[in-house]
Amino acid sequence: MILYVCIIVIGVIFTTILSLSVGLNFLSVTDGEILITIIYTFFALFVIDALVAILVRILPKKWVNPFNKIYKVRPWETKLYLKLKVRNWKDKIPETGKALAGFGKDKVLDMNDNRYIYKFMEETVYAEVMHVISAVLSIFVIFINLKLWYIVGLPMAIVNFVIQILPVIVQRYNRPKLALLYERNEKKSQQDKKID
Repeated sequence: MILYVCIIVIGVIFTTILSLSVGLNFLSVTDGEILITIIYTFFALFVIDALVAILVRILPKKWVNPFNKIYKVRPWETKLYLKLKVRNWKDKIPETGKALAGFGKDKVLDMNDNRYIYKFMEETVYAEVMHVISAVLSIFVIFINLKLWYIVGLPMAIVNFVIQILPVIVQRYNRPKLALLYERNEKKSQQDKKID
């Protein structure tokens, strides 16, 4: 949570300083216009993220099947996540699944229950889809004030993009481990049935 708050605060401070210095010097706009644009842009990003979070939840279950090829993590991604040292910072990304969907993804509570593991993987897909869509849609805030798009809209869109992509990386980092756990449980279940 601290990482997110820092990114947001630094992003807004950077945007404000950049906007005020460039805007007042070169665009002959008032500081009030700049600050209002920043507030509108921040509010627009919040609304976009909230609406996407709500709408993604009504997707048909078959669209969020964690075993679908579209959600498969490729070997090059795994190598990238190792280079990015995702394991070291993933727990610093806020996990809001418990509050928003009633399912926390901060730790695996039952490693032997495949219904639980599948639900966990499904929730990682919901989170991934939600954050990817929010990241893409954040670009539309540049149209809030076309005169200030490159000193307000673009920097805030970039900050929101980073904030949205970090959880996507975490979901895609965790899901293969959950899939291995799921497969292990399936094999164990099949062996137990053979013994009976």
